[in-house]
Amino acid sequence: MRCSIPVRAVSLVCLMLPLLAWSQSKPLALDEILTRMQQAEAASQNQAVAYTVTREYQLATQGATQPSSEVVAEVNFVPPSAKDYAVVQSQGSDRGTGIVRKVLDHEAAMATHPELHELTARNYDFALLGREAIDGRNCYVLQLSPKRDAVDLVRGKAWIDAANFTLRRIDGTTAKSPSLWIRNLHLTINYGQMNGVWLQTSTRAEADVRFVGPHVLTSRDLDVQLAAASARVQFPPRPRAPRANRRRTADAAAAWVAR
Repeated sequence: MRCSIPVRAVSLVCLMLPLLAWSQSKPLALDEILTRMQQAEAASQNQAVAYTVTREYQLATQGATQPSSEVVAEVNFVPPSAKDYAVVQSQGSDRGTGIVRKVLDHEAAMATHPELHELTARNYDFALLGREAIDGRNCYVLQLSPKRDAVDLVRGKAWIDAANFTLRRIDGTTAKSPSLWIRNLHLTINYGQMNGVWLQTSTRAEADVRFVGPHVLTSRDLDVQLAAASARVQFPPRPRAPRANRRRTADAAAAWVAR
């Protein structure tokens, strides 16, 4: 008697084979992972090119269905460490523009001293937690323990691509609060490739802001152009939201979300 296997079942098996091979493969030791991370970072810096990224930011109170502010900015990078930006569109509360400017000012400052926040033994103690898939990519999961209390360091986890040892995601809280007005600043930063450029593709920052309450600031990259300005993104018109009191407390909420 012949036994037939449905085509769908065969396809499912084929899809599962790479994951099965990954689960059965021998993991690298932590020291080897860190060494390959440094090699990948050095290669990335050597191949760095000038680019302009168009990025959209949205600010909202936690749980809100619509953002109170939307901002589009163009960020220019010239190797090895020069960054500047321009806010090209804003909509909604003026608070959003002020927050985005603070974020991008901080991002530009961080670019001039990357050694102070990179994933290296200078800044972190590491532990290997295991392996996990992120967006279809097999990753090593590392525990991050900052060696000093600094706003630019994260206490949490990092996902390192097991194929090319690039950083895919960071998730955790800042080792030091950026302001007395801020509590529990939690960050999720995703990295990927756009138009041949490896960069942060999206971020999410959640914080309890004194006198204002929980707020969420998100960003996502819309376009990347090599050594050229990106096209502007048009939003549909929307009424402007009224200004809130204690504006400076909300501005401080996003003093650091970029890396």
